Amino acid sequence: MFRSTGPVFAAVRLDDSADEVLRQAVEIARHYGVKLYVCHVLPDVGAVRPLFPQLQMEDALRTTDFEAGVYRALSERVAAFTPPRGKECELRIEYGTEHAAIINTAEQVGAGMIVVGHGSQKHRLGGIPERVVRHAHCPVLVARPPEKGGVLAATDFSDPSTPAVDAAASEARRRGRELRVVHAFDVLRYGMVTDPTMPGLLPLDFSAEIEEALRGHLDECVRRVGAAEGLLVRGAADRAVLETAEKLEADLVVVATRGRTGLAHLALGSVAEAVVRGAGCSVLVVRMNP
Repeated sequence: MFRSTGPVFAAVRLDDSADEVLRQAVEIARHYGVKLYVCHVLPDVGAVRPLFPQLQMEDALRTTDFEAGVYRALSERVAAFTPPRGKECELRIEYGTEHAAIINTAEQVGAGMIVVGHGSQKHRLGGIPERVVRHAHCPVLVARPPEKGGVLAATDFSDPSTPAVDAAASEARRRGRELRVVHAFDVLRYGMVTDPTMPGLLPLDFSAEIEEALRGHLDECVRRVGAAEGLLVRGAADRAVLETAEKLEADLVVVATRGRTGLAHLALGSVAEAVVRGAGCSVLVVRMNP
């Protein structure tokens, strides 16, 4: 069963998305009894002025003062949720490209989960959550304000996607919400093959049989994790998950990804990133087993 054994790593901007990131990160860290890291990333000024060495000292002095101000602001923000001292919580100021600094620092501290925001009401993060999801070594929670619905887990019934469903079940229990499992299928792809002897592919005429078989797999998955309901939805996976989450007013959507680039990423990671980008609720992305 899913649990976060490593520290929780919360990456925050000092905007109106920070409070929700901190709230959810603190709750998860306390639930699992793990350390919380809170990180804010600043641009690396020195890296963009390499041709003007005479300005480096001036930049260093300004950066020191600015960093101290950011650290104070971060401390005040965190203090509203948990004391920023001792072994329970550690604040960090990092420099560099935002998504790269988040991923690298999370790996350095051995994070068991990364929690990021999706931007303020006025400003989105320019694809930062999607990039973190694509390259992170651990589960990533993209935190948004809570909704009144339950937890929705997306599955393709493969063994590698099982950790995502297990994570959804754990989160449903932790949040005190109902769990529902959704599987999306596009029957039109089966109609492209007219040879019924090909394994795993059936003509369009067998759509009823396909749906019946998928329903059996879904019911088995629902029983295994104790979900309230299984939803079988026709259509592309990303669109089906987003529409189902909106209809249910889900508080959390849990999806799996391999987090790869190239062809494997197009088939799997793009669905997770599309859900992260388009969902109106929090999204937990869990790395699939190899």
